[in-house]
Amino acid sequence: METIIHILHLEDDPRATDLVHATLAEAGFNFRISRAQTRDEYEAVLDDGNVDIILADHRSLMFDGLSALRMARRRIADIPFIFVSESMGEEAVIQALTQGATDYVLKHGISRLEPAVRRALQKARDGRMQQEAQAALRRSNDMLRAIIEAAPVAIIGLDLEGRVQSVWNPAAEKMLGWRAEEVMGQPLPSVPMDRQEEHALVQHLV
Repeated sequence: METIIHILHLEDDPRATDLVHATLAEAGFNFRISRAQTRDEYEAVLDDGNVDIILADHRSLMFDGLSALRMARRRIADIPFIFVSESMGEEAVIQALTQGATDYVLKHGISRLEPAVRRALQKARDGRMQQEAQAALRRSNDMLRAIIEAAPVAIIGLDLEGRVQSVWNPAAEKMLGWRAEEVMGQPLPSVPMDRQEEHALVQHLV
């Protein structure tokens, strides 16, 4: 079943919301629109947390679009935000994009809304996937680091030239007698004679 797209539309003219609704329905989107006219209404929908994309009139009479944009960015930093306005001068467009708007569409060019919404939603999905991948990588690295730190044998990371890089675990310090800060970036130090037997257990991660 196709996921429903939840749209928050800041607009004081119901005809404009009807236009957006007709345009997106014709494009085949599965969506629901919550229209807000005032700051309180807009804030209430944001607080509900069930918003996938925001469409806003740049010059809404009761709550201006740039204020709405700033509020959205403070609460949901990466949510797609598209201005859908009667007119926007070059200065207003630059200001909107500089402050974090995803795109803008003029009402007399409403056919641009479909591709703008598709791009914005795809960009948001890509961003979430990247964040999830980075979080998974951090968890994996933290787990590997914990395993290395707790390992009973010396684990040493060397670069291709044989210099110690990044890994010199507590067992290596205990076994070889050198602290990590003493050997990082240096060639693998010689092993004291009284530790030659222990050195046989050293595992190199190159």
